[in-house]
Amino acid sequence: MGAFLAALGAVLLFILRVIGILLLVVLILLVLLLLCPFCADLCWEHGVLTVKAGALGITFPVFQYPKPEPPPAPENPEPPKGFGKVKAKFAAWRAERKRKKAEEKARKKAAAAKANKPAQPRKKAKITLEILCTMLKGAGTLTKAVFGALRITKIQVRLGVRGEDPAAAARSYGKLQAWLYPVLGVLDRFLWLQFDELRILPDFGSGQPTVEDRVSCRVSAQALFIVLAAVRVLYEFWRKKVLDIFL
Repeated sequence: MGAFLAALGAVLLFILRVIGILLLVVLILLVLLLLCPFCADLCWEHGVLTVKAGALGITFPVFQYPKPEPPPAPENPEPPKGFGKVKAKFAAWRAERKRKKAEEKARKKAAAAKANKPAQPRKKAKITLEILCTMLKGAGTLTKAVFGALRITKIQVRLGVRGEDPAAAARSYGKLQAWLYPVLGVLDRFLWLQFDELRILPDFGSGQPTVEDRVSCRVSAQALFIVLAAVRVLYEFWRKKVLDIFL
């Protein structure tokens, strides 16, 4: 009996060690994920907006506007053969199964609603001045954390200012120069900006465009600081009973 208990204890200790090692690995991966800088590349060129997202400087296309037109479908498509036929049957079976599950769920929900009496709605907490101040303070903390974590780098701006005639182009160029640099100065106080190129030239109606229009940048951030700020704000909301308004 003693040998059996010793063996059982050794097995349980081994299982606990394995679970502890797995939890430690998950925790390390989570910390590395939070420390990993996520990034997104934005590019507007030739009237097309392209967005790429990724991490550690490696990005993949995720969005494009306007979307490229799909190739035209064949007039007489051939019926699927072999594995394609099996795949089509499996997709139809899944769709039918999903439809039956939705109908069964709706029927049970309707029967439960008919059998049970309507519950009294729970009274939500009222908004007071203290709660409002806490919400504004939390929003300010989150905004500060987000703007502090953002890094906008590799900014390239190449634009040609055009008009109906050379005089209109000159006026548009002057107006743009009048508000562009003050706005950039204000943004630089709140955001981390790094320009690689900033070219804005007037186009007085020449045969060839003065400059090819292109606006691109990379937006990156570490999620750790934003998550810490969000946890702190949620704790403050819980302590000041702000969450009772939404729950």
